[in-house]
Amino acid sequence: MSELLFFPMSMPDETLHSRITRYHYLSGNKTEPETFRDLFDAAPFPLIILPKQIETLAARLPGDAESNLGELIEINTILPAYKPFLGISDTSVQSASTGILSGVVRVPRREGASQGKAKICLSCVQQDFIELGCAYWHRSHQLPGVTACWRHGEGLIHCCSSCSHPFYRANKLLPDLAGKCICGWSPLSMPAVSLVSEHERQYAIFAHEVLQRNLPFVNWSVLAACYRRQGRKRGFVYGKLMGTAKLADSIKSKYGDEVLSRIDKAYASGKLHQWIRFTTTRGQIDMPLARHLLIAHHLFGDADGFERNLAKEMMLAGAYRSAPQTKSRQFLPSKNHQFRKKIEMLIETRSDIGMEYLWANAYQATRWLVENDKSWLAAKLAAVEKTSGAVVSCSDPRDERYAALIQNCIDDLYRVTKSQKRANISNILGLLPTAVRMTPAKRKEKFPLVSHQLELHFESVWHFRLRRAVWVVAEMARLGLPPNNSSARLLSTLPSLAWSAIVNFFEWELEKMTMEIIDVESLLKSTGVSRQWVGPPGYDMPMGGHAYLGVNAQAPSSLTP
Repeated sequence: MSELLFFPMSMPDETLHSRITRYHYLSGNKTEPETFRDLFDAAPFPLIILPKQIETLAARLPGDAESNLGELIEINTILPAYKPFLGISDTSVQSASTGILSGVVRVPRREGASQGKAKICLSCVQQDFIELGCAYWHRSHQLPGVTACWRHGEGLIHCCSSCSHPFYRANKLLPDLAGKCICGWSPLSMPAVSLVSEHERQYAIFAHEVLQRNLPFVNWSVLAACYRRQGRKRGFVYGKLMGTAKLADSIKSKYGDEVLSRIDKAYASGKLHQWIRFTTTRGQIDMPLARHLLIAHHLFGDADGFERNLAKEMMLAGAYRSAPQTKSRQFLPSKNHQFRKKIEMLIETRSDIGMEYLWANAYQATRWLVENDKSWLAAKLAAVEKTSGAVVSCSDPRDERYAALIQNCIDDLYRVTKSQKRANISNILGLLPTAVRMTPAKRKEKFPLVSHQLELHFESVWHFRLRRAVWVVAEMARLGLPPNNSSARLLSTLPSLAWSAIVNFFEWELEKMTMEIIDVESLLKSTGVSRQWVGPPGYDMPMGGHAYLGVNAQAPSSLTP
């Protein structure tokens, strides 16, 4: 992938969205799609928490792509603030340090508390412009629940003070802070916003420090234990359990309803049932980041205390895990015995086993035996080859009947209708009275005639798009709609690029064609293309719509139902 000619250096605590906006103005690009194509090779998309195409940008920057990715995430996104609260799977604890996202249960793309807002501190804008010569958007201001500037203690704003025009717009770049709003308002010429309460500022300071420290990923059980241990020390107990209700009451009395309503959207809407909870969903404690920060700030006071207690809890959890492992290590069977047993078990279950199957399904055992016990493995496979000649592979008795059924019904699947479906593997097998769920190799062995019918009648993506385009033209003629792209979008979700490519390739004169009723089957037949048509030249690319073709789409013969 070609490198970018330049990409502006990051300002302190700058968001990736802000950095991309500065690139847009410095590059001289006229439109935002141009900038997104330069950086991501994609159409504009939301730049929230962790942009979905950030790997593409990392690969286009000079240097190592993995190092670039780690640097972008750590210094230009708000993901580091989420790290202690995301959770890691137990099986991935050891590999969590090898990469910034290794072993994470789930990486958030967006969060409701920060969705749809880009916040600034007017004093920061003016100070940055004076000291650095450039005003930009700070990460610490964009954290969920943060409503104040940690540095100046002023309230943050997310829209024009004069006309309320929002700073953030979906799939758009951020406004130039040195410029003016459409109404003439400028953040450089405005007085500072009034100061917020001390508790609100302390929350912003805590969130900023957590973001800057880039704490490690933590298992949910460690985080929950850390909360409970500190909660008991602070007196939030209910019998032998942590008193979450007492903790919630203490937070309410400290911050007050007005501040909490600004920090937490659920609190503002009155959703207080189990407002503090330590239940898990897919390996994560089921609470948003703003509430995690609120609880951690209230329990530990500052980021130092939070980090220190978290490290102690991780050490305790590591000690608990390692103790039983050292005792049981001497009872583990040798690798030779363990891997031999695994290969013998596979040989018993499959009569046609070979090295290719072993590499695919028992890589670790196969590699160890090839390196350390190759003679035993060769003897085992030789014995399998001798006995496999006597094994007769018989097809399923339903094979011939099912193949005939597909041949008789396939034309119905190819009919041009409003609710037509693509004749792919799943839909062709859907014609059968019972499901045939198995791997392609197994299906070819048990249902050879059915497999032949699948390969024979499998429909390409472009032929399916052609059928949809034929139906659109026929509907335009029937309804008297103007034959243009707007009518095509009204009638179908066929991608506009595919619609234009088909019309141009077959040189359809839509105005003449739609003057009379169209026979869809005749129009489709007149194109003269097969059901495996690969499409117009130069259009082999992913497109949206119902006929979406994945980038890693496989050949028809290797597809599974």
